[in-house]
Amino acid sequence: MLFVLIALWLIAITLLLSDARKSSIRWLSGVAWCGGFGALSAVAADTLIPYAELHAQSEAVLSLLNHLKAYSSLMQNYGLPYCFVMFAVSYNPIVSDRWKNRLLLILLLPIMAMFIFTTNYPVPKTIAAFWAIPYVLVGAYIVLRKKEKLPSLRQNHRFTSLAVLPAVLLSTLTNYVMPFFGMSEMWRYNTWIILFAAVVFVVAIFNYGFMGIQFIIHKRKMEFTFRTITSGTSMLNHAIKNDVGKMKLYCDKIKTYAEESNQNELAADVKVILSATRHIQDMIQRVHQQTQETEMRMEPCNPTDLIGQIIEQSQPLLKNIHVKTTYRSQWLLELDPVHITEVMNNLLANAVDAMPQGGELKIRLFETKKQVFIQVKDSGSGIEKQHLKLVLEPFFTTKNRMNFGLGLAYCYNVMKKHQGNLEIDSEVGKGTSIYLSFPKRRRSYGNY
Repeated sequence: MLFVLIALWLIAITLLLSDARKSSIRWLSGVAWCGGFGALSAVAADTLIPYAELHAQSEAVLSLLNHLKAYSSLMQNYGLPYCFVMFAVSYNPIVSDRWKNRLLLILLLPIMAMFIFTTNYPVPKTIAAFWAIPYVLVGAYIVLRKKEKLPSLRQNHRFTSLAVLPAVLLSTLTNYVMPFFGMSEMWRYNTWIILFAAVVFVVAIFNYGFMGIQFIIHKRKMEFTFRTITSGTSMLNHAIKNDVGKMKLYCDKIKTYAEESNQNELAADVKVILSATRHIQDMIQRVHQQTQETEMRMEPCNPTDLIGQIIEQSQPLLKNIHVKTTYRSQWLLELDPVHITEVMNNLLANAVDAMPQGGELKIRLFETKKQVFIQVKDSGSGIEKQHLKLVLEPFFTTKNRMNFGLGLAYCYNVMKKHQGNLEIDSEVGKGTSIYLSFPKRRRSYGNY
């Protein structure tokens, strides 16, 4: 049980340190704290009290340890179902904030009644089961009913459910149901389900996200890679530009000499070299433009108007493509219209490339509680699963060798400069959806 205590309290501390402002995080941390108190009660009963009795500790020490065991057991048996149902209501807000505040007090009534009308220890689990089990079952139902629109949030929700629900449901089974059948010690097997929950939590928080929390190792790596490429291409651009300039200068001299001396074959060869130098210059310039440090010039902008202008300008590109736009509401966002236009142009070009025979392109503007989204969805060939995590990497491309694979990396970098994000959801044969998210704190208020 010592492992359970350490694991649950470490999870609780991690949750609070990550984002204590979110009520759902605080309540889930409370669930972990209460579960840890149950483990502390077991440690006190199985280890601390026998050790104190064996070494003839004073009555005061034994009394303190017995009180620790009793109150820790109360925290687990009464606090965990309450914190869990409040977590569920906060995680999937099916009621208004006013009702949430009312539930905070209403759901405390059975616990207060237990303190007033029953013995505090041992916990009368047969009575507590009449409210604790419904709390847990209703909470689990509310959590499972949560629907997420974005692929990353759907995956986040799956991992959150996988870590939380089995642990809470099985601990409820062993604490409240099994004692009805004379199996009062089954709670000792909770160690294994807590181990499973801890593993899911660690894997999720480092790789996929848990409750909206993700340790940003991959994002830091992406940002470091992009900064390295920016620095490298700047130096490469400078060096090649100087040397290609020299080549061009001397080639022009040779060409002039060849033409004056009627050496047509030499003049033709020099033209080939000049064409190659221009190609090298164009290539390095294109790479430099897409990897240079992007400076944002934010201004209030109506994304609906911006998207309309981009679609109108892209009409020659969108032949045989049926474009459908959906704008759920109207906002003004603080953004850089030049860079966001370039981002949208990249996404439209990718969508058109994915639909060589034509298809449907949907552009949707919608909001969630904290973000505003632009969704670009095509009906093209989709992206293979093994490529999906690589498409944002600089220089990764599945297209022809003339493509540098910098378009989406540039788009990702621009969105990060807006304190937003770029997410991709794709299925082979069904198409690709790309979501650009802008935090609502970048929303400007004013007249249109």
